[in-house]
This record gives sequence, C-alpha cells and structure tokens, in this order.
Amino acid sequence: MLRSSWLLLLYLAFLGLGVTTPFVMTLGYIWVDTFRPQEVAWFILNELPVAFIMGGGAFLTYIVLDRRSPPPLTLTSVMQVCLAAWMTATLMWAAVPDYAWVKWDWAFKSMVFAAFVPLVIRSKVQIEAFVQTWVFSLAANFVPFGLKVLLSGGGYGQNLGLQGGNAGLAEGGQLSTMCLMAVPLALYLGKHGQLIPRLPMMKLAYASVAALAVVTAIGTYERSALVGLVAIGIYMFYRSRRKFAYSVVAGLAALVIIINAASSWDARVSTITDYTADSSAMVRIMVWKWTLGYAMSHPFGGSFGAFFTNVIVLPGDAQSPGGSVQNGRAWHSVYFEILGELGWPGVIMFGLAVLSSFVSLIRLSRKCRKVPDLVWVADMSDAVQSGMLVFLTCGAFVGLAYIPPFWYFVSMGVCLRGYVWHAERAESTELTGWRAQARERRDAVAAGRPAWGGPPILPGEEPLRAQGWRGRGGTGRA
Repeated sequence: MLRSSWLLLLYLAFLGLGVTTPFVMTLGYIWVDTFRPQEVAWFILNELPVAFIMGGGAFLTYIVLDRRSPPPLTLTSVMQVCLAAWMTATLMWAAVPDYAWVKWDWAFKSMVFAAFVPLVIRSKVQIEAFVQTWVFSLAANFVPFGLKVLLSGGGYGQNLGLQGGNAGLAEGGQLSTMCLMAVPLALYLGKHGQLIPRLPMMKLAYASVAALAVVTAIGTYERSALVGLVAIGIYMFYRSRRKFAYSVVAGLAALVIIINAASSWDARVSTITDYTADSSAMVRIMVWKWTLGYAMSHPFGGSFGAFFTNVIVLPGDAQSPGGSVQNGRAWHSVYFEILGELGWPGVIMFGLAVLSSFVSLIRLSRKCRKVPDLVWVADMSDAVQSGMLVFLTCGAFVGLAYIPPFWYFVSMGVCLRGYVWHAERAESTELTGWRAQARERRDAVAAGRPAWGGPPILPGEEPLRAQGWRGRGGTGRA
C-alpha cells in the first residue's frame, strides 16, 4: 500500500512538473519505461496506460512548448527512424501475424521514443538528468537484490528483480546485461554528477551502486554475464588513463568473485568451452544455423516472431540416442533476431546505427578531452561506449534487439553530439550590429583600451565607468 502510494505520487510529480518543464515529461517516460511502476504497484497505476500517458505528454509538451534548438541530423537518428519504419513494413508479410503485432507494439515505441529523446535533452543539466534517471530507475531493481546475493547467494532461474514472470527485468539474461550497462554510467556520475550535492562520500556511493550491479549480474548465473563482464573489463582498461590502478582494482574484484563463486556457478559457466556438453547451447547453434537458411529464402525477414516456424533437429545424445525435434525455439541472439525478423535490410540499418554511434562517440572523446570545460563529454562518451559494448557482447547470446536501454544509450550519444555542436556554433557565430559593438567594447576594456577609442590606457588609469564613477547628477556625463 505504502509503495503504491509513493509510486503514484512520483508519477504525478513527473506529470505536474512536465507541464511547465517539458523535458521532465521525457524523463518521466524513461522512468516508467525502465522501472515499470505499473508492474509493481497494487492500485491505480496497474490499471492505467501509464506509459502511453507519459509518452503522449512528452510529445505534446515538446510540440507546444519546447520546439527550439534541435540537434543536427545524424546518420544514427536516421537509422533509428528507418528501423521503426522497416519493422512496421515487415508486418505485411509476417509469418506469425498475431504475435508480430504484439511485439511490434512495444518495439516500435522503443525505437521512436529513443529517436525523439535528443530533440528534448539538449543541455548539460538535461543530459545528466537523463543519465541519473535511467541509472536510478534500474538501480531500484539491482541494489536490494545485489545485497541479497552477497548475503545468501544467487542462482540460475531465480527472480532477482522487482518484476515477476520470465520477461523484462525478471529474466536473468536481460537483467544481467542491463546491470553491466549501468556500471560505466554509475562511475561517470560519481566523477561528474552535479545534480546531487557533492558530499564527501558521494563518489563512494556511486562506486557501490556499480559494484552491486556487477554482483547482481553475477548472481543471475547467466553465462552471457560472464562474457559481458570480461568485455567491459577489457574495454574500460583500454579507455582508462590510470591503467595500473584500474588493473589492481579489477584484479582484486576478480579474485573475490573466484573465491566466493559457488560450485553451481562454476559448473554452469564451464560449459562455455564445450557447447556439445550443454543441450541449451546446442539448441542455440542449431537455431542460428536455421536462421541463416531462413534469411537466404526470406531476405526481407519474417517479421516479429518468425522463430515460431522453425523446426530444430537435434543429434542423438545419452538421453535421446535417436535424436529429437523441437519447434519454435527463440533466437537467443540480437544479431540473429534482427536477421530473422527484419532480414538483411534490418541488419544493415542496425549495423549503420551502431557503427555511426561508435564513430561519433570516439571522435567526441578525442576532441573534448583537450577542452577543460568539455572533459565531462569525453568521459561520458567513454561510458556510453562501454555500455553499448556490453550490450553487443551479451546480446550475441540473448535476444534483446529492441529493448529500450540500448537505444537510450544510442540516444545519449546523439545528445552529446548535439550539445557539442551547439557549443561550437555559439562560439563561432559572428555577431553584427549592436551586439558586435557591445562585444568589441567589452573586449577593449578587458584588454586595457578605451571602450570608445582614443589612446591606450596606462596601468592604474582604469576607465572611470569601471570604477563606478557616474559624473554629475549620476548620469555618467563629465
């Protein structure tokens, strides 16, 4: 009861503030989309289309109140819109129409809203608020359960999130991937966050959030989590400027994990080296092989849920010497999910969106590292790259192609590029008329020259106006 009341008040606060401050409505949708209050509340919110209301409000307030300073058009944003359009077009030849419409409903919204975010999130404060909102919305799922894993351990198939069932954050593969994606952003906020007061222990608090995210990911016993953990460790080491200190901390963390790892965790991850010893790994290999054949005969894909049509013939083993047949096995991979559902055009669009995003982030990091006022952009660029790499690595073994968090990371990159573009444009804009004269007078005074012409001002002979002298009658005339 108390939890539901608190969530309702928070939801209404986002709506109320969003009416006068449009970007807050966008943050409200990100909170709803990540935390999913409608799935953990006991009344009102679980009966309302909370995401539709907040998303519609975000679009409406932007159109009515906030259409200014749009970011430059990027290939990344264009590919997001093209993916949304293409996934809609594939519905015309969907292999499983009923399921296709159900998945399209949330996948299309995920893509469109992610492309919309950079139109609203433009300033430094707004970008940090975006990051803070996403990290804390997700942290509500992994902080308490990370502590639980430390105290009593985790386990494969256990529900370590607030949600129930076997979808979203209740599914171990998705939860572990999102937890690892949050690690670099939490560390970034500990270094550059300004919206929350910079108390002495604040950096340690964010580091603790990152540590609990790692613990929760490990506690899911997902093999993809181990692969993602290795990938983020290597990439963050490569991007780190203090490689020795980073190596010491990472080594100690790895040692703690190895010492405290349960035998069941060891048994589960050991099958990575021999896929034939694990039936689920074998099934994935067979599904991927089927998908390649399906894409050759259906180059435009079979739309959402095309995997329901697959027939997987497994070779014999000790339990089934004659082999077995399984139908409708899921993709278990971002790349094969896109290939099977959106075909080769979808793969090309996805690849261009990812590649252009990485190229843009790397360029931002190199350029902004040299400007003191933009070091935060460089560090956030590195954090976003790390999070995206986690998704692309874990996603090789989990079907998460259209989940909002990844596309929010893509949008963060577009927001950063838009911010730097506006900053450079503001500095290089040539002023004319009275604005140019005002800047010239200001620069002249700063350089020790008379604002209205005349000989140079000698040391100690500062302009009278600068000393507060206003002449007879306070008019400024001598």
